Amino acid sequence: MKKTKVHFMGICGSGAAPVAIIAKNMGFDVSGCDFKVSGYYSDMLIENNIEVLEDHDANHIDDVEILAVSPAVLEVSPNHPEIIKAKEKEILMTWQEFLATYIQDGRFVISIAGTHGKSTTTILMGLVLENAGLDPIVEAGTTFKKWGGGYRIGRSDYFVCEADEYNNNFLNYTSSIAIINNVEMDHPEFFKDLNEIKDSFKKFIKKLRGPKILIVNEESIALKEILFELEDWIKDRGVKVIGYYINNKVEFPFANEYKVVLGLANPESTTYKIINKDKEYEIELGLIGKHNIENSLGVFIASLELGVNIDVIKESFKDFKGIGRRLDLIDSINDIKVYDDFAHHPTAVALTIDTMKNSYPGKKVFAIFEPHQISRIKLFFDEFIAALSKADRVIISKPFLGREVNKSFDPINLEQMADQINTERAEYIQDYDEICNKIVKEVKNGDIIIVFGAGESYKISRKIVNKLKKRI
Repeated sequence: MKKTKVHFMGICGSGAAPVAIIAKNMGFDVSGCDFKVSGYYSDMLIENNIEVLEDHDANHIDDVEILAVSPAVLEVSPNHPEIIKAKEKEILMTWQEFLATYIQDGRFVISIAGTHGKSTTTILMGLVLENAGLDPIVEAGTTFKKWGGGYRIGRSDYFVCEADEYNNNFLNYTSSIAIINNVEMDHPEFFKDLNEIKDSFKKFIKKLRGPKILIVNEESIALKEILFELEDWIKDRGVKVIGYYINNKVEFPFANEYKVVLGLANPESTTYKIINKDKEYEIELGLIGKHNIENSLGVFIASLELGVNIDVIKESFKDFKGIGRRLDLIDSINDIKVYDDFAHHPTAVALTIDTMKNSYPGKKVFAIFEPHQISRIKLFFDEFIAALSKADRVIISKPFLGREVNKSFDPINLEQMADQINTERAEYIQDYDEICNKIVKEVKNGDIIIVFGAGESYKISRKIVNKLKKRI
């Protein structure tokens, strides 16, 4: 049987790489290219025998049947000869379109959406189904040590995926179960305001098929508004809506509802009780932070809906220690803990700092923050100041422009941001080596260092660890 040849343009990206590997393992003839054949996700491509070419070139697609493109590439290089040629050959699509059309089609899709927590929730959902013997395919824009990447190759019809709202990417997916963690304003480079984001999530919900199960976090104000605005449609289409909450219950006609009572938290895990009518479940989660409890609730409910044994769910939650770049402990040297965290939205930054302050009372928290995209920093300038002010020491690095690299913006004054946080304990330093030297000089035994960012900030955490080891 002839294999379909698909070439991924921007293959080293956190989303494209797992999809390329899944496609390879499903029998597609896969190749790819990127500006840099390096980075956080390149090793897993090589391990799966996928040819990765450096830079982009129209010759890459001479004998290719599909060019699957990262939306970031379309944003940065819309008129590149490789893209123009693909349009002429009528073989161009985003990798999300490829995923929906060629891999998800005919499968039972469980989509994880929301402004925050998608990757963690997606991996945990896949892990529970794996432990239940349901052998799912899983795709997420992260890394998970147990699986060796942000993907799992399964042989069943279950497909668990991270559903990203940027570029309306998640509108490609037709879900049987949709979990929505939260809805906030983000991606100002694409969405003009929160109402436009809400409209996009409404369209995502309206693509539910099959059992049509929608699991939502009642704590999210914008998500609550979406529910009420869709109430008649939900009733007419027979969508099964299940809510969960910790503090803020919503008076909506849910088909089912779960309440959480918080228990004890320690630096390694969190305990809590889940209450559903006359049933109570004692849970231990191998993660810390209220936001991770909320992430886990959608998984808990979806797992019960799929008939997974409660003991399997409990053991999976207890053993789960998180994913790459989400409060990821890189190393501990002389009780100095260095974490890498993907947070690049003020809500996520604030939650992470609060979590560490609560888990390690009395410890000094250093926050190194890599701004991600100028439009986001401009939109949330004051919110980032408030979030970073929670740390004891703050260093802001040079911004990571990402898909805005070719856009023109008025200059943004990150020194002013540092000054408004605190002139004595916050500063803007562009150079990574200078940042690391300063941190290593200041940090003391027992302190906590968190490196925030979604671009190249992971390099800073590794440099700090290496310098700390040399300091011993």
